[in-house]
Amino acid sequence: MKEKISVVIPIYNVEAYLAECLDSVTGQTYQNLEILLVDDASPDGCGAVCERYAENDRRIRVVHKEKNGGLAEARNTGMDAATGEYLFFVDSDDWLAADTLERLYEGLTKYQVDCCVGACVTVLEKADGEREIQRSSKRPERVETAHEAMEHVLLAGSSSWNRLYKRKMLEGLRFPGGRINEDEPFTLRAYGRMERIAFLGCETYFYRKRANSITTSAFSVKMADCVYNSRDNLAFVTGEAPELIPAAEFKYCKSLLWCYVNLGKLKNDSQAMALRRQFRREIRENRKMALSNPYLGFPLKALAFICGF
Repeated sequence: MKEKISVVIPIYNVEAYLAECLDSVTGQTYQNLEILLVDDASPDGCGAVCERYAENDRRIRVVHKEKNGGLAEARNTGMDAATGEYLFFVDSDDWLAADTLERLYEGLTKYQVDCCVGACVTVLEKADGEREIQRSSKRPERVETAHEAMEHVLLAGSSSWNRLYKRKMLEGLRFPGGRINEDEPFTLRAYGRMERIAFLGCETYFYRKRANSITTSAFSVKMADCVYNSRDNLAFVTGEAPELIPAAEFKYCKSLLWCYVNLGKLKNDSQAMALRRQFRREIRENRKMALSNPYLGFPLKALAFICGF
């Protein structure tokens, strides 16, 4: 029998979408699964949906949390409970192609890598229920070194889902609790433990972009977490992969400038204005870093220059 894959699904307030997600996981052509449903104290009927699926599929285990702890903590809970040789994350409002896990397992074993990544399809969910499909431009199947993959995380961002990991590579690794944008710190550090990562061209993951999701909601003070995460990532890279410092500095400066501009839209929020002043001081202190960075474009360099006065 093929090795076991643990699928971790954090669940909160997604009753309308949960069945589509769970059907896509339980219906995988790769059958040796352990499916961990982490009900993060969801206020809707998600808990009952989870129990109903568990009654009909012995591979499903449900963890009901008494208090909502957020996405990072729910994923950490799922990792702690996992027993499979491999680990895969799914967000509970997304879904998989029928052969996702089989394709990724075959890619991981074919290339003898520590992680295998598929192609993602973005599905825009409109108010009237219609869906708009957005496909990324096709890239050739390839294998990257850890540092190449880490550089991509720093320059273009990354999710933690749609990746089949060797679970032993993630031992002791945690998602940063209490923050959004927690995928990038996790994935960066995960890649840092690996030798090679395979990227496949086949479509394996369908990412539902909802109007009321974190990623599409209006800017808020909470989104300053991207600055804190990029600052931590820079410190991590400085110690572990110094050749990636320019890429890490780019992400830090870009996040800092982006938040500074958007905080200016919250003029009636005293917390936002205080944070904006703090970020302006931080931009001033790091102006030379921004102006000399090879990845930062002219408009952001100009902004960093102006903020320096």
